[in-house]
Amino acid sequence: MLNRKKILIFGPLGDFGGRELEAGFIANILSAKYDVAVLTSSSITHESQLFDFNKNLNAFSINDLLYKTYYSLKILSFFSYLRNKKKGNKSSYANNGIAKKYFNYNAKRLRIIRELLPKYDLLFICAQLTTAFLDEVIQIAKENNIKVVFRTTGAIGFSDYDFISSVDCFIHHSVSNASRIQKDKNHTYVIIDQCAYNEKELLEIPLVQNRVSTFLTLGRLVKEKNFDIVIKAFQKIKEEGDILYILGDGKELNNLKRIANNEKDVVFTGFIDNKDLHLYFSLVDCVIISHFYSETGPLTGIEAMAGSRLIISAKTGAMQDRLPYNRYWFNNSVDDLAMQMILIKALALEEVLLLSQRIRTSYLEDYSINRISEEYLKTIDNILK
Repeated sequence: MLNRKKILIFGPLGDFGGRELEAGFIANILSAKYDVAVLTSSSITHESQLFDFNKNLNAFSINDLLYKTYYSLKILSFFSYLRNKKKGNKSSYANNGIAKKYFNYNAKRLRIIRELLPKYDLLFICAQLTTAFLDEVIQIAKENNIKVVFRTTGAIGFSDYDFISSVDCFIHHSVSNASRIQKDKNHTYVIIDQCAYNEKELLEIPLVQNRVSTFLTLGRLVKEKNFDIVIKAFQKIKEEGDILYILGDGKELNNLKRIANNEKDVVFTGFIDNKDLHLYFSLVDCVIISHFYSETGPLTGIEAMAGSRLIISAKTGAMQDRLPYNRYWFNNSVDDLAMQMILIKALALEEVLLLSQRIRTSYLEDYSINRISEEYLKTIDNILK
């Protein structure tokens, strides 16, 4: 246990979201062999999903360190805290406008990073390529001979960044996402997809053994995720007894409720904690993955596979890599999704059961917690050997 190598996980990590869950999961895996800490360029509270896997995870923010180190920033943070009616942590206000304009906030932030990074053997980034401040952080790491691993958490668009060649290894969800960098410049990478963090409960859900009549879609309810298309398609094909569950919260909620026209067969549940998702997956036969341009996963798709739910998916993220045998894809139009829903509802009982079994088997063979954990440890072991 002595002289364990040290890893710092870094990214714009907050309280809720897929990135927070993934970073917390990765930290927990790597803690089996390494000393792991998490540094966020954002703000976190003790309610953050980072702590879902280890309540004692050593996680802190750049603003926490600035608040403790610089008395001037501590005073400014306190006044900003009061001005914002004491919401959140005092340290989260260290990056206030006055600090940035008159107290060299950015220079102090870099100084903190320069003092912190040499304490670690490997910097593990969980972020999008477009995340601010990465160039400077990676440069500091390389100046100190610190290995850099980069877990991309968003669909890759523009990728001509100077820091790409300084990263020792990228970890992508899919070959299709990796190729978006590869076509511009060579880079070292491995493919490690996601797993269902609530795997045990999802695997306990029985296979689907009835005709398809209940559907579920899940995510942050924002316009970019096209949940309106899911609702409109369901309205076109629904029959007596059909139900669509919409799990999640967001600024589009009221608009989506308006589209649903308060019909009782479209059920809005609000935000559901990850640990409770299995309760809703067990109620439905089919999960619909809506289209999102910036998608790399989604985690919902992996959870649906663990839960053996039939899947209708937009051609988004890593879904085509995960389910190469799936026939139920749509092109983000109402008519196309409605047609796929009609086709899947028409499946015979035997066809439903066989597809349900095949989907779960795919999860167990390629995406289980054990499998994904082994891939992360193997990758980091090879880099730090």
